[in-house]
Amino acid sequence: MAETAQAPVVEEVKNCPACKKPLKKARRFYRNGAYYCNNNCFKKAQATAKAEAPKEAKAVAEQASQSDKNPQTQE
Repeated sequence: MAETAQAPVVEEVKNCPACKKPLKKARRFYRNGAYYCNNNCFKKAQATAKAEAPKEAKAVAEQASQSDKNPQTQE
């Protein structure tokens, strides 16, 4: 019988969401469903997310006000 050769399973290299550096297995910081380099990178990512949240909320509110001004009739 011939055995089929399987390719070795290579783990995908993951990068830190804050600084984009490759993560090493020995030095990973897990918070909120993601791996970071360290606590400092985690805090940077949280600050960035907090800063972007008001901008997104403002954009959604503007879209809602535009749709209220121009209601489309559905028949």
